[in-house]
Amino acid sequence: MRRKNFVLKGAVVFAFSVGSFIGISFQQANANVSGETIAIDAGHGGHDNGATGHGLYEKELVYDVAYRTQQLLEDAGAEVIMTRDGDYFVELIDRANMANDGGADSFVSIHANAASDASVSGTETFHHPSDLEGGSLAADLQSSMVEEFGSNDRGVKTANFSVLRNSDMPAALAELGFVTNQAEADTMLTDAFRNEAANAIYQGLYEYH
Repeated sequence: MRRKNFVLKGAVVFAFSVGSFIGISFQQANANVSGETIAIDAGHGGHDNGATGHGLYEKELVYDVAYRTQQLLEDAGAEVIMTRDGDYFVELIDRANMANDGGADSFVSIHANAASDASVSGTETFHHPSDLEGGSLAADLQSSMVEEFGSNDRGVKTANFSVLRNSDMPAALAELGFVTNQAEADTMLTDAFRNEAANAIYQGLYEYH
């Protein structure tokens, strides 16, 4: 896979790291994503509902969060590539190709989880085993989401998902929570959670970039 040269970018992250101890203003966060091209992938869509449970359809939840994330990123000066901008299905390889063809600097795929055991809960984030920078992105997203949601931290994991395998830039797949868990589903149905999720993904991207 083609990977970017992150030497200069790392210097910028270091320069901002001092501010993290005293609180980073929204304006400072803006500067860190301004000029970046970020692909946001809302999973599923159209005939593919994704996970369902307790009145939730994954495809609707993750598109709503993706759209809100897009607004935050664009307000901060980032260019955003949306792999879908409505309720329709996009093939997995096409999602990665949109990011590749658009020259994205990072790729975030947004999903929700399901389990046969209704007690299972929490947030987890994946990256491809060969994508070390994707691992860094996944770690920043995971940390931001767990802090924002107060959810069970299921950690950063590796997987051979198509969108991760076929993306030429650092890529991560975020699982917001479990639609099969009553408490998490009830929370994810709310407008407040969806704003929190968008903000968490935005802040995770800020930390990474």
